[in-house]
Parts: sequence; C-alpha cells; structure tokens
Amino acid sequence: MLVILAALAPSILLADEPFIPRRQATIPGPALSPADAAAKMTVPPGFTVEVVAAEPDLINPVAMAFDDQGRIWVTESLEYPRHAPGPGRDRIKVLEDTDHDGRVDKTTIFADGLNIPSGIAVGFGGVWVANAPDLLFYEDTDGDLKADKKHVVVTGFGRADTHELPNSLTWGPDGALYGLNGVFNPSHITQHGKTFDFTCAMFRIDPRTEEFSLFCEGTSNPWGIAFDPEGSAFISACVIDHLWHLTETGYYHRQGGPYPPHTWKIGSIVQHKHQMAAYCGIEYFDSDAYPAEYRDRLYMGNIHGNCINVDEVTRDGSTYFGKPHPDFVTSNDVWHMPVDQKIGPDGCLYVLDWYDRFHCYQDAMAHPAQVDRLKGRLYRIRYEETPRAAPFNLAKETDTQLIERLSSGNRFYRDRAQRLLSERSEPATMAQLAKLAQDESAPRKTRLHAVWAIAGGKEPSEEFVSSLLSDQDPTFRAWGVRIAGNQGTVSPQLAAKIVAMTADNSPDVLLQIAIAAGKIEQAPSIPTLAAVLVSAGDDKLIPHIVWQNLYPRLETESGQFFALLEDPRFASDPQVAALLPRIIDRILAAPNVETDSIVKLVKLVAETPALRSALSNSLATLAARVQSGEISGDRLREMRSLLEPVIQPTLAAGEKNPAYFDAALLAVTWKNADAQLAIRSVYQDPAALAAKRSAALAALVAFGDEQIVPAVRAVLVDRQKASRLLQADSIAALGRLDQPQVAEMLLSTYPQLAPDLQPKVLELLTQRVAWSKQLLNAVAAENISKDALNINQVRKLQESPDRDMVAAAVQLWGQVRTQRNPERELVIADMRRLVHGRDGDPHAGAVAFQKLCGQCHKIYGKGQEVGPDITTNGRGSFEQLLSSVFDPSLVIGPDYQGRMVLTADGRTLTGLMVEDNEQRVVLKLQGGKLETIPREDVDAIRISKLSLMPEGVEKQLSEQELIDLFAYLSLTRPPGDPQAEYIPGAERIDVDRLHLPATLVNQLATADLSSNTTEIGKGARGAATDLVYLPAKNAYLRPSQWHEVGVGGGADLGVVSATAPIFYQAEWSSPIAINLITLSGVYPNQPQPQTAWKIEVRSGNQWRLLDHGVGGWYDNGRYVWGAPGSAETTIDGFRVSLYSPDEKTPIRSVHFRGEPGVSWFVGSAPADVRIVKEK
Repeated sequence: MLVILAALAPSILLADEPFIPRRQATIPGPALSPADAAAKMTVPPGFTVEVVAAEPDLINPVAMAFDDQGRIWVTESLEYPRHAPGPGRDRIKVLEDTDHDGRVDKTTIFADGLNIPSGIAVGFGGVWVANAPDLLFYEDTDGDLKADKKHVVVTGFGRADTHELPNSLTWGPDGALYGLNGVFNPSHITQHGKTFDFTCAMFRIDPRTEEFSLFCEGTSNPWGIAFDPEGSAFISACVIDHLWHLTETGYYHRQGGPYPPHTWKIGSIVQHKHQMAAYCGIEYFDSDAYPAEYRDRLYMGNIHGNCINVDEVTRDGSTYFGKPHPDFVTSNDVWHMPVDQKIGPDGCLYVLDWYDRFHCYQDAMAHPAQVDRLKGRLYRIRYEETPRAAPFNLAKETDTQLIERLSSGNRFYRDRAQRLLSERSEPATMAQLAKLAQDESAPRKTRLHAVWAIAGGKEPSEEFVSSLLSDQDPTFRAWGVRIAGNQGTVSPQLAAKIVAMTADNSPDVLLQIAIAAGKIEQAPSIPTLAAVLVSAGDDKLIPHIVWQNLYPRLETESGQFFALLEDPRFASDPQVAALLPRIIDRILAAPNVETDSIVKLVKLVAETPALRSALSNSLATLAARVQSGEISGDRLREMRSLLEPVIQPTLAAGEKNPAYFDAALLAVTWKNADAQLAIRSVYQDPAALAAKRSAALAALVAFGDEQIVPAVRAVLVDRQKASRLLQADSIAALGRLDQPQVAEMLLSTYPQLAPDLQPKVLELLTQRVAWSKQLLNAVAAENISKDALNINQVRKLQESPDRDMVAAAVQLWGQVRTQRNPERELVIADMRRLVHGRDGDPHAGAVAFQKLCGQCHKIYGKGQEVGPDITTNGRGSFEQLLSSVFDPSLVIGPDYQGRMVLTADGRTLTGLMVEDNEQRVVLKLQGGKLETIPREDVDAIRISKLSLMPEGVEKQLSEQELIDLFAYLSLTRPPGDPQAEYIPGAERIDVDRLHLPATLVNQLATADLSSNTTEIGKGARGAATDLVYLPAKNAYLRPSQWHEVGVGGGADLGVVSATAPIFYQAEWSSPIAINLITLSGVYPNQPQPQTAWKIEVRSGNQWRLLDHGVGGWYDNGRYVWGAPGSAETTIDGFRVSLYSPDEKTPIRSVHFRGEPGVSWFVGSAPADVRIVKEK
C-alpha cells in the first residue's frame, strides 16, 4: 500500500518486508487469467481491452510484427536471461485469426533453436530477426510458414547484458531497417572492411545490400522506435529521460560509459517523467479507428508502471518537445509488462505483454528459476465497435491498388503499401509515384509516402530529387536533401543546388544539409556546414549536428575554417563564435598540430570585434589544456612566445576587458608573475564568485604557487564566507600538487571540516603514497576513525606498489576482498531490521545523503552525477534499495566498474571513465570532479570487478543516520512534498497483534513437518503439527494443550552450534508460492535472552537465507516476513533454526510456540488482504 506523506505522523514508518521484485509500483499478487487481466485494465471511455492471444498459444513474447496479410509474427524466449550464445529453445511463432472474430485460433512455429530473439521485422522477401550475436534473415520459399533458408546478415552484437540486446527492428520511411542496442551491451561488427564498435546506438541496414551503418549513438537501454508523419524518429529509453528525437550523426546523452573525444552530447525532448523509468516499445498512433484526441500521440509501454504512457510532440525548431498526456492503459496488475505496441490492420493499438512477476533484469538474473515461462498475452485496445479487418493480402495487390492504399486513414496500410512498392520498384510505378509526390492537390501524407516509396526503391532519379528540392513544402525539400545524402554521389549541379539551400529558412532543411554535407562527395563540407550554422540562428539541435560532422574534418582541413573566419558573414555570427572554443580544443588534440595555427585563430578572435565574445572561452580552453599537462614542454614554450604578444593588450587593459581573467589564467600557466599575483588575489577574495575562485586555484596549482597550500587552508576553515562548493573544489584541486604539506594541512583541518567534505579529503589523500602514509599514521593514532575510509579507498591503499604502506593498511583493516563479499546478504538482513524497526527523520536523512551518498549520486537535482541519478534508479522497491545501498556489487553494469589510473607523477586515481582515447584519459572522480590525464602520463589502467560505490556504508554512518537516510530514500519525492509516497515495501506492518483472514490457506498444513527437538534433550513436548494455525477454521491443525514444540523445564541443552541447530522444518513434494510468513516467539514468562535464529527457504537443492538475528521476536514477540500481495517466492522447503549466539552461551530450553489467530503461517496473501491490529 502506498501512503500519502501528508497523512502520516511526522516520523516515517518503514516495513519489515521480504525480497520483492525491484521496480514494483504496487505489490504483486497472484497472476490473473487473461480474461481477468483484460477486465481489470482501465482505459478511456468508449474503449475496451480484448484478448487476442494468450498462453498456451503465446508464452514469453518479446517482439512482434504484422505481415502483409495481417498475421502476427512473435518472438518467444524461454532462454531469457541467458548470456551464453548458441542454440536455444526460443522460437518465432506466427499467430492467425482465421475466422476473423478477433481472437487467434491458429499458431505456427516458423523457426526455433533461437536464443533470446529480441527483434523481428517482415519484408523484402523474408523475416529479419535480431538473435545476438547475429542478425538473421529467414526465407519461406514454399509458403508453408516454415523457414526454409537462413543466413547471417551481420554478426557481432554483444550478449553482456541480455536486457539490452539488439531490438526494435522497424522499417524506416527511407526503406531501411532500423534497430537499437543498449548501453551495457558492447558490440563489435565488421563488414566490408569497416569496423563498428558501439554500445547504445540506433543502427540501420539496407535491405537490398545488407549494408550495416550506425545512424546515431547515445541514450541508455533504448527499446522501441516510432516514426511520425514527417519521417522523424523517436525512441523510448529506460532509466534516464524516456523520450528522444534521434537524428542521423547525432550523439546523445549516455546513461553511462565514456564518450568519444570532442562529443557535444544532445539531450532528450522531455522535461517530465511518468511512473518510474522502464520503457519498452513505442508507437506513433496515426489511425482513424480512434477519435481525433487519441491520434498523433506517442504510446509507450511502461513495464515498471504496468501501463501505456502517452506523450504528444510539438515542433521546436528542427527538433521536438514532448508533453505528457494521461495514461492510455492502466493495467492495475503488476504482472503486466507491455513490451511492444503496434497499430493493427483494424486500426487499433495492439499491446504485447510479457506477463511476469519480475519487472527488472536484476531479479531475473538473481532468480532465473523464478521467471515465469508459461504466460504471455496480446491485447487489442478497441474503440466502441471498430470493425474487424476484412481479409486481405497486400502482397497480391497490384501497384495501382497499393498506390490507393497510400491514402488510407490507417498508417498500417500506408506503411506496408509503401514498402511493397519500394520492393518492386517498377519503373512505370516509380514514375507514377513521382507525379503523385508532386501533386499538391493530393493529401500531404499520401504525397510523403509516395516520396518514401521512391526513396526506398532501387535508385531515385536525380530529376525527382531535384524536384523535391524545389518543393514549396519544407518537409519535401528536407527529404530531397536526405535522399541525395544517402546516394552520396550526385551531379555537380545537384550538389550546388543543395549548397545554395544553406540559406533556406526551414530548420528541417538546414538539419538535413548538415547531415548530408559530409556524405555528398561534390559538396564542400566545411563551408557548407559553416553556412548552415549561420542560417540556423538559435536552433537547439542544428549546432550539435553541425559540430558532429565538422570536428572530424578539422584535423586535416582546419585551414578551410580559418579562411571562412575572414569573411564577415561568418566572423560576425554568434553561433560561429560560440563554437570556437570547441574548435580550438579539437585542433589542439590533433597529432602534430602546428602551434601557429592555434595562435592565428586566437589572434583572429582577439582582433575581430564580432568574435571577441568567444575570446574568454577560447583562452580558458587553452588554459585547461595546459593545466592538465596536455600542452607542456617545448610546445608550451613555443605557444607562449607566439601568444604572449596576442594577449598582452588584454592583460594590459586589466579588468576592464571582459577576457582579462581568462587571459590571466593562461598567463599564469606559463609562469607570468604579474598574472600569478592577480589570480591569487581572486582566489583569496571572499567577494569573488565561487566558480571564478575555483578556476583561479586550478591555474595556481598548475603554476606551482608556493603560497597556495596556506591559502587553501584559509578557505577550508572559513565556513562563514567560503561556499561548500568552493571548499570541495579546493580540496580536489590539490591533487596535482606533489607536496607533503598538502597532507599535513588537510589532516590538521580534517576535524574542522563539514561532514560532507571529510570524505573528499580521504579520497584525495589516497592518491599519493606520501600522503597515504600520513593518512595511515593518523588512522593508527585514532585521530581519524578507520571506518571513515570506505572499502574502495582501503583497497587502493592495499594495492599500492609501496610494500610498507600495504603492510600498514593490512595491519589496520585486514586483507580486503577484490571480489564481491557474499556475506553482504547477512548485512542486508541486519540493516533491514535496523531501518524497519525504528522511526526516522527524512529531513535528517537528506543531510546524511549529502554527507556520503551525494559525493557520487544525485537525487532531486542535488548531489554529484558520478554514478546513476537515484531519483529514478535503485529505489523501485524497499528490497532493491537495501540491495543497492548495502550490496552495490551484486549487479553492476560494466560502465559503472571503477577504473584505477596510475600516473607517471605517482598519483592513483579512481573513478568512472568519461573519455579514453589516444590523446587523453578523463575520469569522473568521487565528488564529480573531471580529471584529465594526458595519455603519455598514464602508466596503467586497472578495471575493478567491483562497483565504484563501496561496500560498508553501515560503517560510515551511525545507526540513527542510517535510519534517517532510509526514511529519506524510501519516499518517492522530497520530504514535505504533499505528493510524496512510500516506495513499494517501505510501509511497516503493525505486529502488536496480527490476525489472518479466513480466506487464506496455510501452506504449512500441506507440508511434511518436522523438528529435531525430540533428539536433543529430555522433556521434549509437542508435535510439529501443533503450531499450524488455520485461518479458515480459526483453529489449529491439531488439538494441543500448549501448542508448543520444544524442550521445556529449564533443560540445559548446552552450546548449540549454528551448523547443527535446533530446527523446525517444512517440506513440500511440489513447489509452492509464498509471500507471507508469521511466527511467534516464546511466552513472556519464558524468555530466552540472546538466542540466535535464522529463517531459510529451499528451492530445489539450495537453501537460501531469508533473515537472521539474535534475540528480538523469538525472546518475546511476533515475527512477520513479507506482506499481503507482495511478490511470491517459490519454495519447496522452509526452516527456522535456533542456536547459541557464540561458542559459550548455552541454550536452556527451546519453544516454538503457536499463537491464536496469528502464527506459524506460511502462504500467499493477496494484495487486498490487510493485516490489522487486534482491538
């Protein structure tokens, strides 16, 4: 149950919950039948949900596609989440409704032996299937719906993460086949001498030549492609923002992992979020089967929200902006997992449902045996009495009939007719389509489909392309440019026409010219790109695309760009000026770049009035390269000799010149004494902006200013005037100073620092051996608690080449692990009890978060974005939150594995890789600082098998801080927000007195029950069945005087070991599903102080620990594991064990006790059951 925060008492109550699947919006109950699931769904007025297909005809469906007869092709996966490649049990199935009543009545297995087939498309003579590592093409040569031929189109897709496999095979408007791949699934494809290394990306395949290419890169785990009526591509993605407009050659924000050098990333098109953050499938709805208010919307499957979210996109220059609409489907069933959505031949939206209790791959990986492999559904969302589609076979229709289909009100027919016309590419038909495309009296959508049918054909004529370039409608002009770009080689006349269009007033046209400029051989790339940039004005997207196509050419063609800057048209443009710092940075990165080229560019900027706005950023870019060591030695001396006269007028003008500060920063790096004094005064000036003071310090550190350490100390102890941000930046900047007084100063000021600054000091001191030794001395002297260092910092100390330091670190902490510690499960059990058992203050928890977690994580816009933003990550349920915090290495994406970089000057840096190339390595360190190391200064890079987030948080925070932290993290919104709710599983059950409703079935009554109490001492009493309470009868399974099993009378049982405990056990011949356990301890007059206990369940031959502890419920109280409606876990054994807490304490007597109405219940309680306090 989710509770509105405003309705709660001031303190936050947390639940004692079981393992429940991650990312659950509500606690799952038993699976519903297909009919019941459809009936339970909420849809807008006038709509109904119909079951089209369900188990056993359909199980574990992943992807679907309609063919040209309206048959539904589905991929099914029993192998998920298997990582190993090779043959499997998965298959492609064809579903047919032969009597046209709306329900599938015939299924045919087209192909089997597959291994998680994650995408499917039908067209161009066969069936295309993503089956990593391959993309396959099947042919049915005799029409019996059985695959007769198969070949590999491309191979090399990864299987490192089987929920991020190649997916969403979708025909694009240009006739190409598009697909997606995820961020944690590295792939390596080689074809025709070209190599493609990528992770998160949209790829494209030419169905005629099977040529593979990357369309764009970035995002996270994208799953679902949709094209709007203009031909623009949209995708839905997980974890980060959910909706993206993807453009060819673009590079978009990544969830994790390094960017290529010089990337200027593009963001999403939304500023809102729906429920949670796991999306699967997207469809642009364009069908007249629904009322107008439901058309022209993007329908997206939300597998964590168990619903269909809706966004509307409106134009924003050359890109789009997404706005939310109410959900179209709410399943009210947490088993519902919409993995694919498509418009069908009747114009309705079809929704494919994986249907499983596990929403998150982490649960599937941890408990693969519990993945439901017997269910799957396909639903149709029908408006009123929308008629069923009449029988059809588009493949048998004539070209004339297909052209008529291009005017259909249902894009299902328009898209397929267009593709078939492209496949056939009959010359006479192409000519007819060209006339239709130019017929302004024809419907606009019809005209565009005619254009696309030609674009996907064998070879669009230059005459046709030229006619598009002259069209009155900018969308047609843009497509003319795009077609020419895809052709690559065009006549000089056509190329000139396109170049002349750089003055076009349409952002869509300019965007396509920016993309085509690098593809059309006859077009001068750099001048064309610059002209587009000038014409683009303040467009948000075009400068990014210009840059992506410009920067690869600057290494060898920079002279062309310099020449352009002598033209006032370019020199006076603000967009060109804004790009200059990036251009300087790119040229600086080129091998063997001539220093005088940079100097000429800076001189031009300094002397051109219209470009002077870019001077500050240009100089700052140069200064940053010097400070990082990328420009040094002879190259730096040469640059100084050439640049000093250029910037001298700026320096002489002083602060009156807007570029003075950045000119002084650069001058400091080459040891200009006057600039040093000026910059030091900025750092020491309390009135200066924090960002300016931080930049000043970075320059002084590069200079080697001898007075900088005492200056930093003054800033660190000044809590009144120095901002926390400045203090944090000041600590981080000292890493480049190889001076022992750095450690002396930081250790002396450590006790005075704010709690959130102290971890930054510890991180810094572990970077150099000399500093680390001083830190170890402080820990040995107990001036700093050894628990203040996290396990990753200790591991860094113990991996040092300095043997004395390693020995000292081992002496203090013992030998730390280099692999995940499996005993973290015990820590989770302990922490579950701690944070559930006491009330917490979420406001104090926010402070605790910033002290520790905020060093690397952001939440609600605050903190550092080193690891994932946990506003929408890692908190899908209370159990997931516990696992994320206390066992961070249990499941870790490769891009979140820490990198340890050893540098030539003796530093050891640990962080996440942001950039890794031939020129440099860029790490994001704890605290968010980006550290750039020239490649020549990198001695070694080590990849940790552990998460950068360290284990041992429970040692770095007090118990109360942990309780408060979880009170904070257990809310879906900041504390005080009236819309804040608990995350699933975070509501505490009142255990004062529990009563089980009569509708529940106690599974213990069906088990073989046993106990070893009779074997361990005299005075044994009771039978194992005496404890079992039957809610339906409000009575026990077996009459008994005491309802006890045990050894009483003060029997001395001696020391009982954990390996040979006293136990109460249940075994079932067939597995059962449970989600609720209730037990009772001894009577109040029979306490057993400090009795140790553990609760285990068995699946197959493996026992798994659910919970453990010492004392507590067993001494005098009641125990509850789970909650009504929580996720069921499948077991065939259950055991409670009692033993001595140590090797000295004897057990005097043992009581497993039943309690009326409450205890010794193991079973499955539905979500609508409530356990209430007895009145």
